[in-house]
Amino acid sequence: MTVFKATNQDMICTLGEGKFSYQVGVPARAPGSKCGRTGLHACEYVLDCTGYYSLGGGNRFFLAEAEGDIAEDGADTRIACTRLTLIKELSHREVAGHAMLYMVHHPKREGWEKKQAMVETAPDRAQAQMPEGIAIARGPKPMVKGVEGSHLGLIKEERGKITYARLFTVGQAGIRPDTWYTLERDRIKEAEHET
Repeated sequence: MTVFKATNQDMICTLGEGKFSYQVGVPARAPGSKCGRTGLHACEYVLDCTGYYSLGGGNRFFLAEAEGDIAEDGADTRIACTRLTLIKELSHREVAGHAMLYMVHHPKREGWEKKQAMVETAPDRAQAQMPEGIAIARGPKPMVKGVEGSHLGLIKEERGKITYARLFTVGQAGIRPDTWYTLERDRIKEAEHET
């Protein structure tokens, strides 16, 4: 099962009964799995990882493969497993992209909204206030803005169905800082006014 794993800057995690040291491409193993207690922990929704290791501050995020005995507890999308392999380290932009993909593939699931120092995902409007931060707005008329170097996502949702999704970075392709953006059809455009 494809999941996401966050670690500290040294690729070490502490949760439950011990510390686990990870390496990309090398499977980590645990004798059993029970969420919050034993096993190797990861999340199906990448931004749920930020509840355990915040975005920024040297923490690292990975695409991973969970195998073996897999346990869930419904706390969020976290799982515990007996075998976890880190596949690839993710940039903050890639974290934003995977968060958006999760929302597109699971539009009716709850728990996608987040508000932390470097992450804001919200209905209708979201704002990134730090470089490399993430803001994703979702709704019929989503609007986002951010500072230079932040990653912004717009997800247009009409009658419970997602019709468009776009990810972009402030400072690239003419996207200006501190400017609200929205979607018009499938194109990113500056919002005419802040409503």
